[in-house]
Amino acid sequence: MMERRKDKRIQEENRVVIEFPNPENRGDPWSINAFTRDLSLGGARILTDISFSIGSDITMTLFLSKSKQIAKTHGKIKWVRTVDDGLYEIGIEFQHNIPSSVVTLINHLYRKDQAITTHIHA
Repeated sequence: MMERRKDKRIQEENRVVIEFPNPENRGDPWSINAFTRDLSLGGARILTDISFSIGSDITMTLFLSKSKQIAKTHGKIKWVRTVDDGLYEIGIEFQHNIPSSVVTLINHLYRKDQAITTHIHA
């Protein structure tokens, strides 16, 4: 099978807060906690207890444990897979709308000795 990914993926667990529109179309967006299974500049594989619809737009806050950085970015659900009863893996393609979220991920993924705390918001 041919690898379609453009970016190097690193297996690591980071806490993620996923925000998504309230399904009842009112009030503030809902948010859940989840964890990355792997991460790249272009996307992430996330373990969650909620199944999302393919094509859904979400906002993610990634708490990058190794570099102690926080990155907030938008994403689109590309695939969903059931891994256990009530647990799902979701593939997210990042929709970077500001360069600083990319810089935060580059620093985290490629400069492992760096431990500078930064807060980036989309």
